[in-house]
Parts: sequence; structure tokens; C-alpha cells
Amino acid sequence: MQQTDIVQPLLEKPLFEPSYLNIEYLFNKIFNVINPIINFFLDVNNWVTIGIISAFLSIICVALILYSLVRMWEIQLHEHHELDHEIKAALARRKEAEKNENPRWHYILTLIESSNESDWRVAIIEADSMLEETLRERGFSGDTLSELLEGAKSGGLSTIQNAWDAHIVRNQIAHAGLDFPLTQVEGRRVIRMFQNTFEELNVI
Repeated sequence: MQQTDIVQPLLEKPLFEPSYLNIEYLFNKIFNVINPIINFFLDVNNWVTIGIISAFLSIICVALILYSLVRMWEIQLHEHHELDHEIKAALARRKEAEKNENPRWHYILTLIESSNESDWRVAIIEADSMLEETLRERGFSGDTLSELLEGAKSGGLSTIQNAWDAHIVRNQIAHAGLDFPLTQVEGRRVIRMFQNTFEELNVI
């Protein structure tokens, strides 16, 4: 038997028969799935519908953007008005406080904040004199501030010790003059002691 007699039957018979795989059926299924999609995009009416829907959605988006911008502007305008109102209210309170402030006490505070050492001494002496006049106006008796303070102590003035300590510094300044060393920090401390008593007496 020749070799060609063996090979010929093999060439005529396929190596496998696609009895379980139908290519035509598979492509037909795929086409059936894709075809409606293709037809949808090829249909002019569908594109008109898509255009209308897109335009409608675009209008809604633009409207939302414009609404957001307007609301942001309104919020900023409201905050600006609120800030202006708060500033005006603060200025009004400040003016009212300045109007009600004791002018003599304001003068004393101006002196103690001066850069001149002599003004600090004058501030303490002036505060001491203001305290003496205040105690006399409140009905306490005495020829000197020391006697007035004794009467205020009996009258139940709780800050009387502050007034005594401040008065002692005033006497040292009055008797020693420039020989008495005084810093601005110490001067402010003495003025604060006077302030405590004035606040209890509702003078400031």
C-alpha cells in the first residue's frame, strides 16, 4: 500500500466536525442583540427625542446654576448687612458708654496712659481728690480723706482697703515729690485700686 493511499482519506475527512458549535447561530444571536441598538441610533426620530431631552436637562442645569449663584449673592449680601449692623451697633454702644463716662475719670485715665512721668503722679493725686469729693457727696463725715475712709469702712464699703492703699501712695508722692520713684506699671496699679472703689460707689 502506497503512502498516498493512506493520506488521501485523511485529507478528505475533516479532523473534527463542529456538531456542538454553530457559528452561524452564534452570530445571528449577537446580531439580534446589537441590531435594535444600531437601529435606535440610526433612527432620526430617536435623535430628535434625545435632543429634546438633552435641551430640557441643559435648561434645568442652567436654571439650577443661576439659582445657586443668586442664592450665594443673596447670602453674601445678607452677611454684609449683618456685619454693617453689628459694626453700627458696636459704635452706638461705644458712643453711649463714652457719653455716660465720668469726664473727670476719663481725664485721669488719659493722664496715666501718658508717656510723661509727671502725668502719672498727677493722675494719682487727681484720683485721690476725686475719691475725697465722692465720699463727701455720699454723706460720709471727716475733715481729711483718712477720716472719710474710716467712715466709709464703718459704712460697709468692701473695697476700702484698695482705697487706703492707693491713698498711701498718693501721700508718698505728695510728701516726697520727685524723690518718690514711680513707674507707669505702678501708677496703673494704683489707678486700678481707685477704680475698684469708684465702681463700687457707682461713680464710673
